[in-house]
Amino acid sequence: MLDGLLGGTPQYDATQLNFEEPFVQHAADAPGILLRIRPFKENQGVVDGAGLLQSVHDVTTNFRGKNTSDHHSFEVWYDEGKIKFYMHAATEAAADKFRRRVGNNYANSEVFPVDCGAAFPVIDPDEYVAGASLEMQKIPYYPIRNHNSDEWATDPYGEITSEMLSLDDSKVVTQVVFRPAKQSWTDGDRFKHNSVDDLAHALRQGTSVGWLNPRTRPASEKDKQAAKTIEQQRGQQAFHVNIRVLAVSTDKNEAEARARGVAGMFRKYYNAITEQGLDDTPVWHRKDSKRANKLRQHVSRMADREWTDRRMILTVDELAGVAHIPNNEIETPNIDWRYTQRGDRVPADTDQYDDTTAKQRPGDRPTERGGQDRV
Repeated sequence: MLDGLLGGTPQYDATQLNFEEPFVQHAADAPGILLRIRPFKENQGVVDGAGLLQSVHDVTTNFRGKNTSDHHSFEVWYDEGKIKFYMHAATEAAADKFRRRVGNNYANSEVFPVDCGAAFPVIDPDEYVAGASLEMQKIPYYPIRNHNSDEWATDPYGEITSEMLSLDDSKVVTQVVFRPAKQSWTDGDRFKHNSVDDLAHALRQGTSVGWLNPRTRPASEKDKQAAKTIEQQRGQQAFHVNIRVLAVSTDKNEAEARARGVAGMFRKYYNAITEQGLDDTPVWHRKDSKRANKLRQHVSRMADREWTDRRMILTVDELAGVAHIPNNEIETPNIDWRYTQRGDRVPADTDQYDDTTAKQRPGDRPTERGGQDRV
């Protein structure tokens, strides 16, 4: 906001970051465990994503009741000319659980750790970088659009991944960092009367209008429907969330277009009947040097999978909409699908190589492990 007051509205302005050498997040040095996912095209998409998230909703608290849960991330990369899917786990135990749960929810998909090479797309000194963060337009009690409310005609990931497609040497990343919220997230503060029930009650009481001659406008049907929708949030499992976008290219205009376009798809497809949705805020400053510094911080936060409190809370169904593995419903080219199906399914937590991928398809690159993909 201060930037806007002093120097105009934040905008997508791709900038070189003045690195003396390429920015590389080595897998061996990165915090946590990065898992690569090669999904089989025949799955239930968002529905399977909701099942996966529900299975990893593990809240831990300290003796004071403070939420001390680990945070993890779901990421989609456009890198080396392909759309790829990743999950980042905070610990070895969480990574093991994700491998099993992804295998259970997305049958015939491959999941393997990235334990050598880069754990984030490499950024060269001559490349331009643009980025954004997304926030909710209203308080979290108002849900964003999801598959169990205002159903989509098509999976939003079809448009999001299409917007990510770029020049072969460009990189685009969407990152959703999530941390389990306590079951009491809808309770509010008892002294401020700001719980789900308080808000729903206020909506049904109508709206105070006028200043010189104030009066109460009766609740509209839209207000009543919003109250009902908000009440349904009570008791729902939910996550604290950060959503970030990054675009990198040797072409300044291309980096700006990809960052703006991808963030725009998040803004477009998640608006609900309650007028809740996602707003994008470009990483920006009117001065080049300070803008480069802010973008370096943005890159660092993404590479470190950092979670910050942005007061965004999404239920399992809402989060599944913005963080899921798509299926063959989307027609985006260059997605790194798994094309073979196991005859006898190998449990997702067995430590074996998959014979079906021993011979790579023409055009396939070696995996991050330097060998075959691993289940």
